[in-house]
Amino acid sequence: MKTKHNKILTLMLTLTAVVFYTGCKKDVDYGGTKMEKMSGDWHVSVDNSTRRYTLYSFNTADNSATQFWIQSTSLRAGTKNIAIKGKINVDLASQTFSASNVTNLGTGAVYTSFSVSNGRIITNGTVGPGSGTPTDSIVFDLNIDGATFKVTGRHKTGFVEDRP
Repeated sequence: MKTKHNKILTLMLTLTAVVFYTGCKKDVDYGGTKMEKMSGDWHVSVDNSTRRYTLYSFNTADNSATQFWIQSTSLRAGTKNIAIKGKINVDLASQTFSASNVTNLGTGAVYTSFSVSNGRIITNGTVGPGSGTPTDSIVFDLNIDGATFKVTGRHKTGFVEDRP
C-alpha cells in the first residue's frame, strides 16, 4: 500500500514540476523580417475612387532589405483590370519604393509589366475611418501601358468598423 502511495505521490510531483517548468518558460523571440515595417494588408483606392481594393506588401524569400513584393489581384481603374504582382525596390530608411518595367506575375494580369514611382509609406499617416485608430498610409504612382494611376490607402487596422 505504501509503495502504491509513493508511486502516486511521485507521479503527482513530477506532473506538477512539468506544469510549472513549461508554464514559466519564456517565449522565444524569433524576430521579424527586414520588410516588417513596410509589409501588410492595405485598403487602397485608384485615382481617388470610392471603391477600395486589397493590396499586399511582403518580404522576399531571401528576406531582402532592398526589395519587397506588392500584389493585388483585384486592383481596377474604372473597368480596367490592373492586377499586379512584382518585386519593388525599397529604401527602408525613408520608407520609399519604386521600380521600372517590373515583370507582372499577377494572377489574371492583363499587362506583362508595370512601373511604380513616388512610392512611400507614412507611419501613422492616417486613421481608420470607423475606429479612429492611427494607422500607416501608402501612396504611389502606378504606370501600366503608358497610363499612370494614383494608388492611395491605409494599412489594415483589424477593426471591423474599418473594413471597406
